[in-house]
Amino acid sequence: MGGGGRGGRSRTQRKHFRQSRENVWKRSKSDPDPSSTENNPAWTPFATENAAFDFYYKEQGIVDLQYWDQFVALLRTPLPATFRINSSSQFSDDLRSQLENDFVHSLRDEVVEGGETEAIRPLLWYPGNFAWHSNFSRMQLRKNQTLERFHEFLKLENEIGNITRQEAVSMVPPLFLDVHSDHFVLDMCAAPGSKTFQLLEIIHQSSKAGSLPDGMVIANDLDVQRCNLLIHQTKRMCTANLIVTNHEAQHFPGCRLNRNYERMELDHNIGQLLFDRVLCDVPCSGDGTLRKAPDLWRKWNTGMGHGLHSLQVLIAMRGLSLLKIGGRMVYSTCSMNPIENEAVVAEVLRRCGGSVKLVDVSSELSQLIRQPGLKRWKIYDKGTWLVSYKDVPKYRRSVILSSMFPSGRGHHDLVDSSCSVDPEGITNGINGNAGDGVQAVENPVMSESAAEVCDFPLEHCMRILPHDQNTGAFFIAVLQKVSPLPAITEQTKKKIDEQYVEPANQSLNDAQVPQITSPESTHEEVLNAVSEENVDDNEPITEDLEVGPVTCEEQNSKETREPDNVQNTTKRVPETVIQIM
Repeated sequence: MGGGGRGGRSRTQRKHFRQSRENVWKRSKSDPDPSSTENNPAWTPFATENAAFDFYYKEQGIVDLQYWDQFVALLRTPLPATFRINSSSQFSDDLRSQLENDFVHSLRDEVVEGGETEAIRPLLWYPGNFAWHSNFSRMQLRKNQTLERFHEFLKLENEIGNITRQEAVSMVPPLFLDVHSDHFVLDMCAAPGSKTFQLLEIIHQSSKAGSLPDGMVIANDLDVQRCNLLIHQTKRMCTANLIVTNHEAQHFPGCRLNRNYERMELDHNIGQLLFDRVLCDVPCSGDGTLRKAPDLWRKWNTGMGHGLHSLQVLIAMRGLSLLKIGGRMVYSTCSMNPIENEAVVAEVLRRCGGSVKLVDVSSELSQLIRQPGLKRWKIYDKGTWLVSYKDVPKYRRSVILSSMFPSGRGHHDLVDSSCSVDPEGITNGINGNAGDGVQAVENPVMSESAAEVCDFPLEHCMRILPHDQNTGAFFIAVLQKVSPLPAITEQTKKKIDEQYVEPANQSLNDAQVPQITSPESTHEEVLNAVSEENVDDNEPITEDLEVGPVTCEEQNSKETREPDNVQNTTKRVPETVIQIM
């Protein structure tokens, strides 16, 4: 292909290579062995301890204290390799048979002493024995000569698309989506693409033999280079049922679906494309990946989730606005922090009123060990535990939002309500600087009655913890849309604008703005809060027009031609037309 320079590489490729992050795992072949301190006395292994981590998560109670030592000990070990057989491949049964009848026995005889431990085994919770767990880390697979045949098998089948290497917990969210062959699926934050590939597998596997599925996967990511990685990953599938987009997930554009098969020209009577399933695997602090990214141990601090909370809420709300009524959305992170998990789910349910419900999936994948979501948690900021928003200093309210707390109530709501939190239950840390300030602070013991409790059934959420099944950590919540999202009327928008300009004015009550519960929310967050309203019942329904709820940012064509007298202050989300042939 085009591009001059040595080896056929373009200048852009070399530039991107130079700007890429340093690979802390890879070293030159000429470098001495880092495990030998004689050759490299300055080399030290990664520190796998962090006092702030232990302090924070012990207090949050994500793990029973009797299992804490087991939990932390496993976090300090390398993550075992896992992979998944492409269930839609014509060779899937042969590959599964080769693993069951060949490698299971040969690896046990060559590597495992006494036969007490299985070298490789299927993941029992994954349907059809198509996902496998290896007790060897990726480093062991590359270095151990006795595993060379197995390693070459994995590399070859991965290159041609019959096998995908993927972390075990990363395989779980697509399974809870319950995807069918005719579903339109949106993967909002798709790169590097292993979940997207899994969704394509499910769509093709459930279609009739010899025919293409009627469904489609739209895979989106913000970073263009990660989109290239996404394309490289999914092209092994050789499918025509995939579209890759490059947008901010919280501002993902509305799509207009043209189902006119007779002519190619643009038809103005086209309906908005709403998705049957949405996968919302949002950006997060990633402390659930400590086993495969041990460098996070030294970087981790208690405030990592604070800056991501608002973005995660906006992405989840945008996903719900693009979801059909009756559709299912899975919200997931590879973080253990309740600020990025339960707090986001609670805020989404709060903004949506009764239009979205949290689905209890405890009966699905029964062999998958999971822990229920938390109903109470606390915020740690500036060396202080905060149990209620009224305890947040005014100068910190731009960082610590009311939506981060279990009740989600702002300062004015707490003053007016009878619910109060004992200020003596808050323990101030010795170190009050912007860092963790944990090393010199003893673990404060707070009264259970002092902490707020969330009213939503967050126990339906699930946490997958490393010590349960020798995996990484993951958080998953399954949401179902039961009715259109509440709309923000023009009159309400005007009041919100006045409230933002004059903060001294009294905040709007929940009845006026059902999806905005934090009076301290920024003006941009309020206007970007995604909502929906019903299509006019007088609009004609034709075979080529799919009528459904549309978002406030995406008014239908009739409203565009006949604008109201009130000026629309909401920033519109761009639209894209998809021609389905």
